[in-house]
Amino acid sequence: MISRKPKGVFKLTSVQNLIPPSPKVLAAGSLVFVLLVLVTPGPVIEWLKLMIALPVRPPSASEFPTDKVVHCMMFAVCGFLVCRAWLATRGAMFIIAMLLAYAGLTEIIQMMVPGRSGSVMDWLADAVGILLGFWWARRLGQKA
Repeated sequence: MISRKPKGVFKLTSVQNLIPPSPKVLAAGSLVFVLLVLVTPGPVIEWLKLMIALPVRPPSASEFPTDKVVHCMMFAVCGFLVCRAWLATRGAMFIIAMLLAYAGLTEIIQMMVPGRSGSVMDWLADAVGILLGFWWARRLGQKA
């Protein structure tokens, strides 16, 4: 009896299946991820906080600004990936300007999403993250 594999079946150990995504795919994915996180409606975020047992109450003025840290971290990763993907073909100022414009656009979109708000302080946290990510990418590039 002849045993035949059905057509279209791939082995999971194939080298083609282990190739990591290109830097441009990672950078584009980070841009989409940031947008999705920042435009998630407020009630969905409150539901997620309940699901993972985070405190639901809004922070007081004296508490640590967790929101700004999250903005900074997301845009630091995004800035790092975008810098690594496109610095060779685009200028540094162009990349930074486009990311700052993108951060501004996300803040404007947040103003239209129920339960979310955009602010200049969030945009400044985004800008700090972009600059940190860019610095990080350039620093790693010099060591390589």
